[in-house]
Amino acid sequence: MGVWSASSTPLSSQQAGIWGAALGSFYTLLVTLLLAFPLGVTTAVYLEEFAPKNKWTDLIEVNINNLAAVPSIIFGLLGLAVFLNIIGLPRSAPLAGGVVLALMTLPTIIIAGRAALKAVPPSIREAALGVGASRLQTVTHHVLPLAMPGMLTGSIIGMAQALGETAPLLMIGMVAFIVDLPSGPLDPATVLPVQVYIWADSPERAFVERTSAGIIVLLLFLVVMNLSAVMLRKRFERRW
Repeated sequence: MGVWSASSTPLSSQQAGIWGAALGSFYTLLVTLLLAFPLGVTTAVYLEEFAPKNKWTDLIEVNINNLAAVPSIIFGLLGLAVFLNIIGLPRSAPLAGGVVLALMTLPTIIIAGRAALKAVPPSIREAALGVGASRLQTVTHHVLPLAMPGMLTGSIIGMAQALGETAPLLMIGMVAFIVDLPSGPLDPATVLPVQVYIWADSPERAFVERTSAGIIVLLLFLVVMNLSAVMLRKRFERRW
């Protein structure tokens, strides 16, 4: 598999590889998905279907919309100050990177989820309530399955954005020199965008091919994610 580098440590282009960065991106996105999707969907369902309409929910909605516009470097500083220095998550690990990217992705998933729930016709809710279904049964059995394709689309958009992020991961140390391939979310690792950035900044001309290969692999990740979104949409899509 060869030695690979995620820093400016001298390394010949023949020894450089991308498999470690690909594994790091996979573990980081896996942590992001496992944290952001359930929390984002449940938050969207609560705010849209169950939360009372008052000044507190209005304040929460405004803050969610504002968080979607916060620069990603701010989330990196938050991860460095809170998750690494206070909570003590392992530095340079996909676990820490996934938690930071999950926070950054949450507003996108929540906003998309609420829009998908609003798109479900009110007649669906009224019909379910009219035959005796409870509010929870109406949401879980009728509204949520119809809104799930839109929620999945929003989640894939958020995950694609997280895949290309570099600044917050640089802040938590995922640019350090890594010798061994990561075997899990707790092992030190780097990610594809950081690897491409390091190679593109290298003065050695032989790294041009490595940089191009890294970009292609990154694009393949995005293609796979988009194909997964299309398949999931077709799997859960229902007509009304």
